[in-house]
Amino acid sequence: MDKIQTIKSETEELLKKMIDKFEIEVTQDEDIFHVVIKTEDEVPTVIGRHGETIRALQKILEVILYKKFGEPVDLLVNVNDYREKQIERLEGIAKEIADRVKNENREVPLRSFSSYERKIIHEYIAKNYPGLTSYSVGEGRDRQLMVAPKKEEQTSE
Repeated sequence: MDKIQTIKSETEELLKKMIDKFEIEVTQDEDIFHVVIKTEDEVPTVIGRHGETIRALQKILEVILYKKFGEPVDLLVNVNDYREKQIERLEGIAKEIADRVKNENREVPLRSFSSYERKIIHEYIAKNYPGLTSYSVGEGRDRQLMVAPKKEEQTSE
């Protein structure tokens, strides 16, 4: 069973229930399958408010494919370069917060981000700000990301 073709056909079946005109391209990069959806007029329908629909679509496809293949399938669903624009926006937010933390020398909380969005911010902070750290606290919907100055390491004598 060709995984790429199966992923494409399952995605098509799901999208037909939502929108009329679309194109799908499925590629594999290491262990992750990239599902790229191109559509003209119906982008908001597929992405949803704050990306809720695209995340739900990805999760539903993961469940369908798990049942079909009997093993987890890592997917990343993208619509009209939404993910790239989202990463740019998140990195902009991370830069603003990191600069604020450096200037004020105190930790700053960030609320209302999905686990994927928090991951992007964590990676950006780690890569670009060696003097800062980021971590998540809380559970479920109350989970928030904290950006803070790194504590000086204690030297024991």
